[in-house]
Amino acid sequence: MKKQLYYMKTGVSNMGKKGRLIASTLVVVMMVGLLAACSKGEKEGNGAGTGNGGNAANEDKLNIVNGKIEPAVTITMVRGEDPTAKFKNGETYADNVHTRWAKDTLGVNMETLWSSPTADSSYDTKLKLMLSSGDKLPDVFVSTQPNTTNMFLESGKVLDVGEAFEKYASETYKAAMTEVPEAWQPFMKDGKKYALPVLRPTMGTQSPLWIRQDWLDKLGLKAPTTVEELEAVMDAFVNKDPDGNGKKDTIALDFGMKDALIGYPAGDVSWIFGLFGAIPERWYPGEDGKLQYGSVQPGIKNTLVKLREWKEKGYITEDIALHDFNKVAENVATGKVGMLGGENWVMVYPGSLMLASNPTAMYAPYPLPKGVDGKNMRTIASSYTSAILISKDISDEALQAFFHYQNALYDSYNTEDPFLFKAFQEGYDYTILDGKAVMDEAQIPGGKVATMKYTISGSQTVYSSKLLESTLKRARGEELSNKDLAAFATSAIFSTDSNPLERITDQATLVIAAQTDADVREYFQGPSTTTMSSRNELLKKMQMDTFTEIIYGKKTVDAFDAFVEKWKSSGGDDITKEVNDWYDSVK
Repeated sequence: MKKQLYYMKTGVSNMGKKGRLIASTLVVVMMVGLLAACSKGEKEGNGAGTGNGGNAANEDKLNIVNGKIEPAVTITMVRGEDPTAKFKNGETYADNVHTRWAKDTLGVNMETLWSSPTADSSYDTKLKLMLSSGDKLPDVFVSTQPNTTNMFLESGKVLDVGEAFEKYASETYKAAMTEVPEAWQPFMKDGKKYALPVLRPTMGTQSPLWIRQDWLDKLGLKAPTTVEELEAVMDAFVNKDPDGNGKKDTIALDFGMKDALIGYPAGDVSWIFGLFGAIPERWYPGEDGKLQYGSVQPGIKNTLVKLREWKEKGYITEDIALHDFNKVAENVATGKVGMLGGENWVMVYPGSLMLASNPTAMYAPYPLPKGVDGKNMRTIASSYTSAILISKDISDEALQAFFHYQNALYDSYNTEDPFLFKAFQEGYDYTILDGKAVMDEAQIPGGKVATMKYTISGSQTVYSSKLLESTLKRARGEELSNKDLAAFATSAIFSTDSNPLERITDQATLVIAAQTDADVREYFQGPSTTTMSSRNELLKKMQMDTFTEIIYGKKTVDAFDAFVEKWKSSGGDDITKEVNDWYDSVK
């Protein structure tokens, strides 16, 4: 980034100019408000704060002065403990620099009733217990597991958020959601919206081809642009001792396929299947516009033939069927893997593990080689990560306070102040040295802390198109305006200059962005269908057994055709109909 980011002392996080109302003015305002409330109560049966979930006939507008609700309104919540979240200064999820900012600046008191770890599923288990026991729900909470989310949607205990969103969400928040209408789909029932999607930036979740640049250089090779060239590089990586240890112990290509074929952020195999025109384990439109299941498409058969050939030649390992994300990461760390697919952060992890033992090793991101028909396919992540659920018994005040809070975070896309949230970020996400914002971990007293993990959603606020525009400009090394930088305000990652590996992440993003015509998202975003619930495990096992046996040469490739027929007759055809019934209902 060419432009140095300087700390700005004005126009910051109080969301408006501070001022004090003189006593007489305050009295007048209070009297007018009281008279209005009385009149409203006489005409409409004033029910504010009685758990009517934003009923327009019973709501009172909050008193907001200079961006702050007065008096403060409490929102109750429960929190999943992110294993990557850090705290300092004795802070916790219940009391930290962000929760204090929300109360002092916005007048939103974030009261955490309990928190529990997400890594071991404790949080998800407690959510289910809370529902089954009939306990009163907190005002708002996040659910990360689709099955659990659907249990709440079916329970009748969460709010239809559609009306509240239209009424209270800011225009910026609404515009951000309008860009990704599919993000609503998993949380809809009978045409109504029962949860707020937590959006994520999807650019960078696709695979480029990560290649050991030091191996290419040593062997005098260029990055492959076709399947034939890919095979030539793989052959050299296996047979020409690229690591120079005199042993035939290198892995040309690694990927995960232990329990599934899709979903490995490092070791992605979707791009390999995509070379032959299909993506397994994913629903996407066919030529007739109807959703088809990728695992039973003809291109899968051709890929399995090629993978068997590569295994016979030693390009992939003998134990490939046991490889998952952790195994791929382990192999990368040992410095033995020449190529892999994976998200834009592969050099940060597991690449950094490799550098610890071999500082001269380096992966570089390259475009995917063209497929057999000149086209490519690969997976891209869904535009949401989780859902914010709201209790149907939430008070009007708390409901409005929640949206006041969300809207304040989305204000970062309306400002030219990158330091809009300095009141809770300075000294945590960055520090100020010589008038400049410094994000280097070593220079922040007490260490760097990502305060976006303290927010209700636990993540940055996403407006996809605006965030992508700034991200690509940053990746290209262009000068960023203050408005560009403000798009990063909730994450506070204004620059990648202090971390060479993060700069490689930016380079990978540019490579990925040049091949977006290859991206295939998951089009089925509904709950498990009736037949899925009873037959999916059987069908998945049937698939993995057949594919593995073909790759290992234990069955002929004709076993794929038999698998397709059995898949269809064992529930696959019924699932396809159910999936398309859902798709027709939301298109």
